[in-house]
Amino acid sequence: MVVEINEKILVVEDDPMIMNLVTIYLEKAGYDVVNVEDGEKAKDMYFTHAPCLIILDLMLPKVSGEAFCRWVRKQDAREVSIIMLSAKARTEDKIAGLKMGADKYKNKMSIFGSL
Repeated sequence: MVVEINEKILVVEDDPMIMNLVTIYLEKAGYDVVNVEDGEKAKDMYFTHAPCLIILDLMLPKVSGEAFCRWVRKQDAREVSIIMLSAKARTEDKIAGLKMGADKYKNKMSIFGSL
């Protein structure tokens, strides 16, 4: 029996530069990447592509990253991992992100600040 591993990643980011950088790195690592720029489209892509990982900005148009994260956690028992990638850098922001369902919380500047 062959078991297929889903290596699709959903990147939800409204900044084109950050979306492109994340996508380039993930594709070089062999992942299939789906990009969307707002939380409303992300809901459709969640069911269409069933990603194994979501990289999620918080400050998004239409549906916020916070609302999308909560929505994902209520959808089904499937354990999709969520990494929040946000410009919000305060400790309180990180705690809030983890409490709402993120598995990891990373500040954009800590990752892209040296570019």
